[in-house]
Amino acid sequence: MNSVRKKNRKPLISGIVIPAQWDANGNVITVTIHTRDEKVFLVEHTKIGNDLLNLIHKEVEVTGKIRERLDGKTCIGIKSYKITDTQSESKIACT
Repeated sequence: MNSVRKKNRKPLISGIVIPAQWDANGNVITVTIHTRDEKVFLVEHTKIGNDLLNLIHKEVEVTGKIRERLDGKTCIGIKSYKITDTQSESKIACT
């Protein structure tokens, strides 16, 4: 039973959402997640993935399908995410 759960579990990635590509007007159109161990995951354009466009410089935990592209970049199709940014909470507590 445990082996079935492991197969169905999606990888959990923790990191900071960073802009990666902009349109002609300077709007962010692609983001990556940078982890503490210096891995970079390009976020695929999906409904949930596009939500991260509004979370620039926030710490998040995401789950999803990870794959390597032909150009060698690692991307993730996000299935779920959670904001874990405690920095903004500490700013509120200090004021």
